[in-house]
Amino acid sequence: MKMQKAIVVGAGINGVVAAIELRKRGHEVALVDPGPLPHPLAASTDISKAVRAAYGGDEDYTALAEQSREIWRQWNVKFGVELYHEIGFLFMRQRPIQPGDFEYESFTLLEQRGHRVERIDSRQLRERYPAWNSERYPDGFLDLEAGYAESGRVVAALVQWAKSLGVELRENAKFRDLDEAGDRIKGIVLEDGEKIAAAAVVMAVGAWTPYALPFTRNFLRASGQPVFHLKPKQPELFTPERFPIFGADISTTGYYGFPLNRDGVVKIANHGPGREMSPNSSDRVVT
Repeated sequence: MKMQKAIVVGAGINGVVAAIELRKRGHEVALVDPGPLPHPLAASTDISKAVRAAYGGDEDYTALAEQSREIWRQWNVKFGVELYHEIGFLFMRQRPIQPGDFEYESFTLLEQRGHRVERIDSRQLRERYPAWNSERYPDGFLDLEAGYAESGRVVAALVQWAKSLGVELRENAKFRDLDEAGDRIKGIVLEDGEKIAAAAVVMAVGAWTPYALPFTRNFLRASGQPVFHLKPKQPELFTPERFPIFGADISTTGYYGFPLNRDGVVKIANHGPGREMSPNSSDRVVT
């Protein structure tokens, strides 16, 4: 049995990046995933994910997001194709923003840290972003340095990069259990009974975590969220210049969305409590 210094279980965005970073640090790495990759049910397999530093007054998270943004810019150069689009993020509220609001605290902190941000009122909203109901959203701000990643395509590119670095990709291999010896983890057991030994195991299985590691069910749950892919009758109103990424009173309503993508699709979704469900569930409705 070949000894692996590190095993990463799950080849979504977190797992594949962990594998790359471990390999760059000189470790032998096995990346285990049932596939196909990008996995069709993984959260990171999507047409778009927001990349932003607006996290209210959380300075630590904002600093991490700033570091992340620089890496996204570097990946555009490395991959030779623009998969990260820095088009701005528009945060609007249905009343004037005030201290304590997510939007107010985000704007204040970003401005303090030197980000390019602009306050937006009803008049500017109407003139610059005509698809919006300017009467309903009187106040907000535009974060000019935010953007979105074509997340599914990004994961595919990262998987190829990991392989080129020498990461052993174990696609079609399904995790069953941790291989334990006393109080230590010595590897993993696959569904077919094969054991893979390692000095360290990184679990990056996203929504599958409560099922792969049952002890986490006391504090983790997987939930389904509503997501809409729309093809507007007037696509010219939804180009990135006229319809950046948005949060529509997001701290209250949960609604956010993205401009027209390369396939002419506008994505709108709700970030709320959702409905608890297994990530393997077939209980999905597409309209």
